Amino acid sequence: MLKAVLLTIVLLACTAVGRSLSGARRRRADALGELLAAMRVLRLRMLNSMEPLGILLRKSDSHLLRELGGALDSEASLSECWRELREREAKRGGALDSLSGGDLAVLDDFFDHLGASGRDEQEELFGGTVSAMEEAQADARRSYNDASKVCTALGTLVGIGLCVLLV
Repeated sequence: MLKAVLLTIVLLACTAVGRSLSGARRRRADALGELLAAMRVLRLRMLNSMEPLGILLRKSDSHLLRELGGALDSEASLSECWRELREREAKRGGALDSLSGGDLAVLDDFFDHLGASGRDEQEELFGGTVSAMEEAQADARRSYNDASKVCTALGTLVGIGLCVLLV
């Protein structure tokens, strides 16, 4: 009886470890979703408000955009503040650590041009960036779903193999 419980625990643990291996892909989809939501709100506020960009960023629900808005109080440009924030947050354990190079390139381009032109150009900038990020998020979700299935199955197979070895 005790051996059956032990084997069940080994099998479940291996399955859980396999599933957790796809966590980075889930974090990428979640991070892109959070940024997309924040950009949509920023778009509405920016295009329908006369407030300065720094204030609008500080009012954001996204902690990244709030930090970016806070950094704008210095003499640095938005692009410089973004690059500094991105470098810090793209390191392991940061809010952007799971984003791909392509995701970061889209965000770099966005923050390089945000607030630098007229309303029509800003509308076009938001439209292109949101569209690219929605596509990246859909890709991240597909990747997570596929990886989750494969890693879970692989973990289960390793668990079965361990159970066979223990028997």
